[in-house]
Amino acid sequence: MNTYIMYGKSSSEYAAGMVSKPHNRIEVVQPLVDQFNMKIREFLFTNGESFNWLGVCEAEDDTTMEAVMGIILSSGNWENMHWSRAYNSSEYKAIYEKAHEGMASYVTTMQVAGGN
Repeated sequence: MNTYIMYGKSSSEYAAGMVSKPHNRIEVVQPLVDQFNMKIREFLFTNGESFNWLGVCEAEDDTTMEAVMGIILSSGNWENMHWSRAYNSSEYKAIYEKAHEGMASYVTTMQVAGGN
């Protein structure tokens, strides 16, 4: 399973629903999470201006995350919603090891232009 960070800004429609009937959103979204075989690590609300919700979850792949995003955005409860893959330090080291191995074949634009 991969780790992902999700963050978004709720809409006035979301606020109206919560004011009308306050409820614990994690309990409501858990069936969606279960359907996509995901795991929620964090489910946090913030007072941020550009986003007011942050989640950390685990999912099988990017396709799963994009599918879940489509469902979330289609609800009309969010002005925006974004996701990003997150890596632990060992995973990130492996990425840079791979980059290091491939660096010998990379040619910069300045090398092509004769600058270096």
